[in-house]
Amino acid sequence: MKIKKGDIIKVKVESLSFGGSGFAKHNGAAIFIEKGLPGQELEVFIFRKYKNYFKAKINTIIKESSHSQDPRCAHFNDCGGCSFQNFDYNQQAKEKHKQVKDTLEHIGGFKSLKVNPISKAKEQFNYRNKMEFTFSNNPWFEKYNPKEKGSFCIGLHPKGRFDKTIDIQSCEIQSKVANQIINNVRDTSIKSKLIPYDIKKHTGFLRQLVIRSADYNNETMVIIVTSKKDHAKLSPIVKSLSKMKEVKSIINNVNSRKADVSYSDEQYLLYGEDFITEKLGKYKFKISPDSFFQTNSKQAKKLYDIIKKEADLNGSEIIYDLYCGTGTIGIYLSDKAKKVFGFEIIPSAIDDAIINASNNNVKNALFFQGDIKDTLINNKEMDIIEKPDISIIDPPRSGLHPKALKNIANLNQKKIIYISCNPSTQARDLKELITYGYKIKKIRPLDMFPHTPHIETVVTLVNERC
Repeated sequence: MKIKKGDIIKVKVESLSFGGSGFAKHNGAAIFIEKGLPGQELEVFIFRKYKNYFKAKINTIIKESSHSQDPRCAHFNDCGGCSFQNFDYNQQAKEKHKQVKDTLEHIGGFKSLKVNPISKAKEQFNYRNKMEFTFSNNPWFEKYNPKEKGSFCIGLHPKGRFDKTIDIQSCEIQSKVANQIINNVRDTSIKSKLIPYDIKKHTGFLRQLVIRSADYNNETMVIIVTSKKDHAKLSPIVKSLSKMKEVKSIINNVNSRKADVSYSDEQYLLYGEDFITEKLGKYKFKISPDSFFQTNSKQAKKLYDIIKKEADLNGSEIIYDLYCGTGTIGIYLSDKAKKVFGFEIIPSAIDDAIINASNNNVKNALFFQGDIKDTLINNKEMDIIEKPDISIIDPPRSGLHPKALKNIANLNQKKIIYISCNPSTQARDLKELITYGYKIKKIRPLDMFPHTPHIETVVTLVNERC
């Protein structure tokens, strides 16, 4: 029987797909089911048809998965953030391991590669050190917490609905202090009669609330994004938050553009200092409002320890830290290397990397601003930079630009360590790197993001030409 949009069918979920949906087959057709869990027998509604697959929503759970559990979060059924709080964590890890293996096989064509056991997170809740929330007067109507249209809310979007906002009382994957902050800001904003920004009408004042935290010294940064500069309006929030001992920094970003983003060209310090400090191992790192930093500090240290082990340094190596961000990986490896050269396209990240190296008394690390697809061949400074023995690459989710991949491959280094949070683009790039004479030596998955579909993977490649 041919499936069509609007059909209601019965399926058994086989596995989790990359992206978080349950995967099932019906009469040979691939079905991806929102919030479907492996082992569930379901009656599902087909709401979207694509060329080679269908998307479905759960109508009825006929038989529950043996690994299902009650989610901790009250917003779980509506929120587009966490996907798997209702799924046993050990099973989450097994499914993520399978996703890495399957993706390498289907996209990369690597059919016999061993994927090492996944490194699980010891802490599955309250781990996230950065969250971004939206101010809104267009609430999502939750069954357990209905709000009238026009009511003030601050929170996250339901999946696929950026015009609506769930009024979040507590997010279970961020810190307890961050949850106190979001409720403090909501209460103070309502009391002060501050108006949320309307993304359709482009009116209102409050746009986003970004909360960044660091385990070291228990420091928190609060970034309030507004549609215009008006510090008098923000003063009640600043006054209230500054009473919290954990709050070290309060920043105002002004975004007058229509684009719904939290970063801006206008940034003002309202309280405290313009940075917080995190510590990984023996190194301290400055985190500025727009700095990239791994969102799970404890797992970040585990990740860097894996990279260091895979690099297997003896003190004589030249290391390239490509897409280096604020220099954290390069600095973490610097004590075992001869020299580290970091490359990053974002100027402010390079500024922070230089400061981080100086603050940690790291004298053998230099950082350069530029696009990897250009920098490694056109930068005049490349004439004075030594060729690498090892390149550490940690590109965006989109993976390597073809020119960047070619530049990296042609460096002819002995080893490449490729870190990625997107198995699909990583598998694509690995397939291409193989054509340049590199061989995959080890694959190490690491769960940086419990209860979400995301997985970090560290792949070590060796150069067969060396």
